[in-house]
Amino acid sequence: MNPNHKAQVDPAYRAQYNYDLRLIILRHAERIDHVLGQDWYDQVFGGVPSAPPQAYRHPLLPQRLPPRSNTLLYVFDPPITRTGEQHATYKGQQLSRVGALADYCYSSPASRSIITANAVLKGMNRSHVPIRVEPYLFEPMNWNSALLLLEQMNPFMSSGDWRKTGYNIDQRYHRLNNYINTSENETGYYVRSRNVFDVIERHHGDISPRVHYGQSPRRRTTILIVGHASSTEMFSTIALRQPFDAKELVDQSAKVSYLHAVVLERDAYSHMWYVRPFLL
Repeated sequence: MNPNHKAQVDPAYRAQYNYDLRLIILRHAERIDHVLGQDWYDQVFGGVPSAPPQAYRHPLLPQRLPPRSNTLLYVFDPPITRTGEQHATYKGQQLSRVGALADYCYSSPASRSIITANAVLKGMNRSHVPIRVEPYLFEPMNWNSALLLLEQMNPFMSSGDWRKTGYNIDQRYHRLNNYINTSENETGYYVRSRNVFDVIERHHGDISPRVHYGQSPRRRTTILIVGHASSTEMFSTIALRQPFDAKELVDQSAKVSYLHAVVLERDAYSHMWYVRPFLL
């Protein structure tokens, strides 16, 4: 996280925690292609687009990886490893121990994010919370030049495909947009991330009207957002009203580790956002 973000932690706020809305922004767990290398697809699926069922039982794959008629699409949408899935469950348990339990969950459409979100919710004992798949949570498109090779083909699975494999996907959720400009740069990513943040705050924050000093919030809502390295940086920048700098986003995102979490809470009195100093 950008060191400047830490300055936003108010000591008085730290003692009171009078929040009405909490966001837990999390990077996904370790990618299988970063562990096995660029030829991971050949190692796991044998280079066969219509891989047999036993290929999905590879020990490095997550326990429940949705089957695809064309497994080549996983080259553009790599999942996490089984170890990463286990670590995501531990992260959920860790969050649970400090009282951070998700009431709602949003995820990037990338398989690495959805599988991570599912495991974190499991660790929280919150598997009943459906995952809202939001395309606008995907990382900057200019960081994914390989996707240009697909032209109009969507590399991500549908909610129905995930549900068939047992994932609790919210089918009633209306996505902000299914299309992201393939020529988008970091500034375009900032614009759509701002859109997501504003919609989430408006939708969930309006439930909790501003309270007067001395009163306690009538409702506290915790939202888990699982995305990418850029997600933790971008949402912090937006919530804390920091100036956006594309180069800084690139530099800081490169330092974000797997399953890194940033916890933001909105003060119930002022509706200003602060970083919650969880020891995660």
